[in-house]
Amino acid sequence: MDNNVFEKNREAWNEASLYHQKARKNWLYDGFKNPDFTTFNRDGDDVVIKNIKEINLVNKTIAQLPCNNGRELLSLMKFGAKKGIGFDISDVALLEAEKLKAISNLNVDFHRVNILDLDDTFNATVDFIYISEGSLQWFSSLDDYFRSVSKLLKQDGKILIYEMHPFAYLFERPDEEDEDPSLDNLLSYFVKGSCSYKYGLDYIGGTEYEGKECYWYMHKISDIVNSVISNGIAIEKMEEYNFGCGVELVEDVKESTKNKLPVSYILCGKKK
Repeated sequence: MDNNVFEKNREAWNEASLYHQKARKNWLYDGFKNPDFTTFNRDGDDVVIKNIKEINLVNKTIAQLPCNNGRELLSLMKFGAKKGIGFDISDVALLEAEKLKAISNLNVDFHRVNILDLDDTFNATVDFIYISEGSLQWFSSLDDYFRSVSKLLKQDGKILIYEMHPFAYLFERPDEEDEDPSLDNLLSYFVKGSCSYKYGLDYIGGTEYEGKECYWYMHKISDIVNSVISNGIAIEKMEEYNFGCGVELVEDVKESTKNKLPVSYILCGKKK
């Protein structure tokens, strides 16, 4: 993947992170003052919590890539992990992550880096990796991405992916002026090459703005599964849901149709 694409995406996420911080106001800063605060309190997060508890993070080293502003990684630390490591490309998001780390007083390190270029010093240092919604779409090659994931993991290390289902992305139309979600106007499940967001990346406050150029990629479920397997990670479980993350992508679809579509999924795996 061209480093120029990563640089453009970094600039776009730096820009978007400022909008996100404005929309959230002091919610995270006030929240992480409370030792019991978590960001895993949205619709659908109960299935994430259930699977996290089954994996058992007590005394484990955990990581998230990408980690955005660290809010989920910091929340995961409260399941008993001894150390957290977050990787992201956004300077602005990681600056906020450092502030939240200081407030929460949790043992987490953050690194501004292209995930595909991780230093070998991180090899086999992590027991568990969390991959959250809106992560995989930013990588043109999932094989490259999961190669980095596999390198980080210790033997028997585990991953949990909680992502928006590729079917939900069918409604993520590149030309967002077209609000008709009929089948003829859906994004192809088999689309090749990059897509872009015309009106910015403020999924928190919903502000539309002429955002910096950035690129995302459609991946089929088979792309995801095959990339996990080919990088030495055995799939232990996969579940699909018609609720949770991704539901906002089908908000224009009539209710009777909405419940027939998968909008999120969980995949759990273990490094062989």
